[in-house]
Amino acid sequence: MNIFLIVGLLLGFGGVVYGYLGDEGVLSALVRPTAASIVFGGTFGFIFLSFPLSYIKQVPKALKMIFFRKKKNYAEVIELLYNLANVARRDGILAMEAEAEKIKDPFIKKGLLYVADGVEPEFLKEVLENEIEAKTGEYERGAKVMEGAGGVSPAMGVLGTVMGMVSILRDMGGDTAALGAKISTAFIATMYGVGSANLLWLPLAGHIKNCAAEDEEYMGLIVTGLLSILEGEYPARMKDNLMAVIGGLQDGKDKGKKGKPAGEEEKSA
Repeated sequence: MNIFLIVGLLLGFGGVVYGYLGDEGVLSALVRPTAASIVFGGTFGFIFLSFPLSYIKQVPKALKMIFFRKKKNYAEVIELLYNLANVARRDGILAMEAEAEKIKDPFIKKGLLYVADGVEPEFLKEVLENEIEAKTGEYERGAKVMEGAGGVSPAMGVLGTVMGMVSILRDMGGDTAALGAKISTAFIATMYGVGSANLLWLPLAGHIKNCAAEDEEYMGLIVTGLLSILEGEYPARMKDNLMAVIGGLQDGKDKGKKGKPAGEEEKSA
């Protein structure tokens, strides 16, 4: 579970509600089913009118990806690729077929099987990069739907407010207290629209896109390593190159020290 995402949502909505209550607001006054119907009904209607079903289907998958996300361990995958490179250097690339059976990650496993087949580096790169593009594209389509919702929900809020004001103006000259209550209710629709856009739809869309970009970077690192193995690059040089790709992250440096020194493993190879 992505705890920081949950914390962010709680802080966003909690901060707004706390500020409202701290100014002597009444929580029940914020609950208006009619305003919610206009804003959220209009927003969902816009989504179904604007996006094909193939895009909408990606939203649950994208939300699952960000809420139940596991941290990417760059140091671990670099160490795995380094060890595979040592095996390939010692036993030949045909040994990658047996090594692939030990790998749980389907992307690495698929790449290793291609390496074992001795395909051309250009072919391996093209196949794996196409898979990366397809995967990230699915998440980005889900993000586009969320961005669309974030773009239209404030307009739906204004629409709800205008509709409320029409009713208020029609009854002008009546009970002043009743008119005040109607005015406050009318503006609840704008609050729903602006609040949902900036506390829900747009932040979630941004999070999906950022996670998709991280996945693309992570899988790109794997492609670089697999290409190095296929081309028979010296394992220590490959490891140094991969560390440079991730920018020498401190986490990678610290965890990378747990394995044997590069020179020792190559000697044994």
